[in-house]
Amino acid sequence: MSRWQLISFFGESAFLLPCAVFLYGWLRWRGASEPARHWLLAFSVTALVVLASKLAFLGWGIGSAAINFTGFSGHAMMAASILPVLLYLATPAGHPRLGWLAAAAGVLVALAVGASRLMLHAHSMSEVLSGLALGFCVSLPFIMRREMPRGPLTMLVASLALATILVLPVSGMAGVTHQWVQELAVFLSGRDRPFQRGEWTSMRPRHACDRGASGYGGPPALPCRG
Repeated sequence: MSRWQLISFFGESAFLLPCAVFLYGWLRWRGASEPARHWLLAFSVTALVVLASKLAFLGWGIGSAAINFTGFSGHAMMAASILPVLLYLATPAGHPRLGWLAAAAGVLVALAVGASRLMLHAHSMSEVLSGLALGFCVSLPFIMRREMPRGPLTMLVASLALATILVLPVSGMAGVTHQWVQELAVFLSGRDRPFQRGEWTSMRPRHACDRGASGYGGPPALPCRG
């Protein structure tokens, strides 16, 4: 396993989705019901946006060839939305500077996850940057709220998550969620296979215009326009 593969695992949904559920439960348990609802709503909406962008391309080829965009990076979004919050809440409430340092560490780890997706050629620059932007739009405003319940129990959970990454055979888990998304996209679109990078619906050859098929096994092609 390479260094970049290990870093990339810190953005795996298999690890971070349970952390997101824990954060919601932690906030409710500590009596912060309103912040818990805001966290759940912001994270859920952002995750659905990422999923929709992936389904749009994999199922229908909707993306941007100009910026090489096939959907937001889920790893980048997950890491940027959860890790800064998780580490911030893990610090003692009486040490505000420590909390900000922990949040900054979470931001740096999220940036490293984004870089790992580039180094592994899993995403383009536009996909990573947009995924990070979405994630930070969830975590940073949340961290700036005052009177957030903080404590060492969160650090314990973060440590257990790290130990899981280092101990379990996580290499077999890489790409599992992406495979599920591909299967869902194929099911919803009725295609034989998902679209691949480079197969853009906006890049059909001119001779395919006004014919009964798009050339990619998808729905009938629309007439070409100037």
